[in-house]
Amino acid sequence: MLRNRIRRVPVTVRGTHYIHEYLVLPDVCAVVAETPEGVILVEQFRPALGKRILELPAGRLRRGEEPVEGARRELREETGYQADQLRLLARFYPSVGLSRHKVHLYYTYNPKPGPTDWDPTEEIEVRIIPVQEIPRLLAEGRAADGKTHLGLVYFLNHRGWTMQKGRWRPAAQVQPPGGSH
Repeated sequence: MLRNRIRRVPVTVRGTHYIHEYLVLPDVCAVVAETPEGVILVEQFRPALGKRILELPAGRLRRGEEPVEGARRELREETGYQADQLRLLARFYPSVGLSRHKVHLYYTYNPKPGPTDWDPTEEIEVRIIPVQEIPRLLAEGRAADGKTHLGLVYFLNHRGWTMQKGRWRPAAQVQPPGGSH
């Protein structure tokens, strides 16, 4: 069970004193896992949103767990896939006004399939999304949580895709500045 705690700290800004509250949460790891067929995402119900959403395989780190090991564990537990090599893409704070926890974002290519190991509270559907469909997921807001959105943007950029005139384009379709459509 996650034991969220609210921390209260006194703050003074330009002579104004107040108490700022934030949540103490564990760090999180997430994995952009690419197979020859596409990127592995999980679809699950999120009670705070009241709906199912697509996300990168991810979860909170256990006490004392190294982020890369947490990423490897979460990928295996949620999808069944096992990664030998994981490369760090980024570390970021997803909501600095709410918490100081970090997301550790990793990438792996061609993980090996295996059995899942879901938590009793998880009901997950594993989906492999072809690379060409990822820009549409982003544009439609179907990959809307911060870690997933940012992870997929990193992935597309790594693969040579670029945002031009509000649309994602693969490297072969990128128009030079001032070029025609």
